[in-house]
Amino acid sequence: MTDRGRMLLRNFAGLGATDTSCFLGQWPYRLGNAADVDGLRAYAARLGLRSVWVSHLASLFGFDTRTGNDAALAACAGDPLFRLFATIDPGQPSWHTELEWAAAAGFHGIRVAPGFHGRQPAQLQPVLDACQQHHLPLQLIFRLDDFRVRHPLSPAVDPQLHLVADVIRSCGETPVLLSGLNLAEWLELGRHLGDHVPRQVRLDLWHMNGPTHVADGLGNDPGRWVFGSGFPIQTPEATALQLAASTLDEDDVRAIVSGNASAMFAERG
Repeated sequence: MTDRGRMLLRNFAGLGATDTSCFLGQWPYRLGNAADVDGLRAYAARLGLRSVWVSHLASLFGFDTRTGNDAALAACAGDPLFRLFATIDPGQPSWHTELEWAAAAGFHGIRVAPGFHGRQPAQLQPVLDACQQHHLPLQLIFRLDDFRVRHPLSPAVDPQLHLVADVIRSCGETPVLLSGLNLAEWLELGRHLGDHVPRQVRLDLWHMNGPTHVADGLGNDPGRWVFGSGFPIQTPEATALQLAASTLDEDDVRAIVSGNASAMFAERG
């Protein structure tokens, strides 16, 4: 990394960011893409993170979601660095019981990954209703890898944006985070919605990487975005450097790296 890159990362570390898109466990398609709780703590220290939203990859690829949720709870409960998110599969008959258990166990939010579990967005409405009942934000993980390098054995399916728009229209007051969409998809989604996107719907940034001017454009709607890296599946420095090198004003940067994520908990129910 260049001297300028190291300087920008030091500047980013001084912001006390929240990473809304982190995972424990092993990504099954690359041996090096794995993180245990110590690895997450080291990553947080390296980028100066004040908060990490985390779930376990085993809940995406196992026979059930409870195994990964249990492992995340055992590893992270009681550590103020972490906000635990339970992964729910709305196609499993027991999903409602799992969500009730997660709420009682102290999880801070719910993640659903329709593209990994083979579920249609229409199946998400009962989950949205349950999240609103329990005052839990909902993170919808639409993508964790780039389709250009996706392993042929991956079950992942990219989102159909007109169906995603239907989910957003019906989200009520539930704070919703859309994870893994790129900028072109966000613009298309806005067209489906007639540019009337509920204020409590936000997007993470790990799939928005590009030249610096891409981050500059976030200032057009700074309340819409949150920092999310996809760590350890993705390399987090790319998104951090993009924000640190942007021409966004300081208030907008602080909203994107931490304030908007915090607001999702203030907006619950």
